[in-house]
Amino acid sequence: MHTWRLGMTEKKLKRRQRLILRALSDLGGEATTRQIADKAQLSVNGVSQSLGVLREYVSPVGGKAGETKWVLTEKS
Repeated sequence: MHTWRLGMTEKKLKRRQRLILRALSDLGGEATTRQIADKAQLSVNGVSQSLGVLREYVSPVGGKAGETKWVLTEKS
């Protein structure tokens, strides 16, 4: 199971971004945009946009629209 550790970088992240990374971590480090949105109680569109900005921490591994699967990267 992949664990995302909150560290110095967390302070540079916006609240929404921290919620998204925590949700993805809670989901085992791999989940679809829709699953992350449901876990974080955020809109799928907003999560999708935020994940695009969080490429330092996450990587897409396939799928389309709300079904794109994301994984936490080793740096996270």
